[in-house]
Amino acid sequence: MSDDTGGLQKLILDSTNIYLKAGVYIINQTLRFKASTKIYGENGTVIKAGKEMKGDLLEHGRYILVEKSDNSLIRNITFSQSENLYKFKEWANSCIFVLNTRNFTVQNCIFNFHLSYQSLGMEAVWISGIASKNNIIKANEINTLSIRYAEDGADSTTVESNVINKSYSNALTSTGNHISDFISGCKVLNNKVLNAGRMGIEDWGNTEGTIIRGNSISGTGKDPKQAMDGIALSAVGKNTTVSNNIITDGKIYGIEVRGNYGVNVTGNQIYTASNTTGIILNFTFLPPEANLPQAIVDNNKITDAFIGLHIFGDYEAKVTINKNSFINNASKSISIESGAKNFLITSKNNNFSFSVPNTQDRFALFSYTKFEPGNAHQQLIMNTDTINFLPSSAAGKGVDFGVVIRTDNTRLEKIRINAHFSKNSNNIPVNAITAFGAKPNGLQLYNNFVSGGIVDLNGFVNPKLLDNNFVQ
Repeated sequence: MSDDTGGLQKLILDSTNIYLKAGVYIINQTLRFKASTKIYGENGTVIKAGKEMKGDLLEHGRYILVEKSDNSLIRNITFSQSENLYKFKEWANSCIFVLNTRNFTVQNCIFNFHLSYQSLGMEAVWISGIASKNNIIKANEINTLSIRYAEDGADSTTVESNVINKSYSNALTSTGNHISDFISGCKVLNNKVLNAGRMGIEDWGNTEGTIIRGNSISGTGKDPKQAMDGIALSAVGKNTTVSNNIITDGKIYGIEVRGNYGVNVTGNQIYTASNTTGIILNFTFLPPEANLPQAIVDNNKITDAFIGLHIFGDYEAKVTINKNSFINNASKSISIESGAKNFLITSKNNNFSFSVPNTQDRFALFSYTKFEPGNAHQQLIMNTDTINFLPSSAAGKGVDFGVVIRTDNTRLEKIRINAHFSKNSNNIPVNAITAFGAKPNGLQLYNNFVSGGIVDLNGFVNPKLLDNNFVQ
């Protein structure tokens, strides 16, 4: 029941290695680390904010300040919420605030808080400052708080194997808000996010080279006031890798990345609701630099989305879509809605599968343009893709479409479309290949196979056909 602030602060000033036995340690002011401070707890070691909080503890929820305190560590401590309310400021509210520090570790700690969903809350750990580098946040259990793993130019944070439950807003955030110093080299690995109030992971702004791999995200946008931004994983920096994540129950988007800023979206599994988008390549940001590599979307599995993969925006797109599985997506498995006059989009070795009846018109691939024929240099190439409308997908309310081409100079080569002579509830067969009322120029159809669906070449201007097999 007594205030242990003074005793704990004296230990920190006088000692390098501090071992706290099980028990509840009450603090009413922020503890300040020096370099090489290491605090170890045991099961039942609790640091709790008291009823007479002052200063940064009251206004920022700041239990510990780690400023210019290189090579420090906090391990196996439980942090517990005050019985009184915090008076949060607008920014930098965090239980552990790390500023301009290197090689600091928070590991095997429990953050036992019970904040409600809200836009203004508190982080478990916040890392900030251009001198911060190589910090680690690992294997912690975090309840209703979250992690801001990098801000204001902090580099190379590793966030690994944490469990973040019911975070008040975003569960994991990097804020690239420094004008000239990009956050670089962060790794977000094997974390488990459950029921975030807003986003699961947001890697935003001036960030570069972030690796987001092996995370599990289940439930975002759980706060009704934040649900409109409830993206499961938003990584809109440069040269970002998003790989082998499992996403369920995400709102808005499963994965959002920043167009062809060198992004690589690989091996993710997305199971989402029929009103959301699996992956969006967002080309509405500033124009990409000329030397950045194209976007790669490879080996992902997208099931039960409204749109599987959405390419959207007015800046030039260079994208390779390879070896992905699109399963029972309700509207469009791939939707190309680029407003750029120039783009090169390649789809190859993808598998589109439909095994349930549709509830509206449904498309494997839809290529849209706002330009009149001959006024743009957009190029879509499909090669060795397979589209299957299984017999069980028949009798839906809408019409099923294989490939809808509305852009000039599209090339389809070695595409297989198996429609099984299925028809919808109005007896309309699958439209395997069609311009859908447009008049695109220069379609090339080489070595394609269509079985049991309509190939409608009306509307295509100057199409070129070679060695196709259309069984209608």
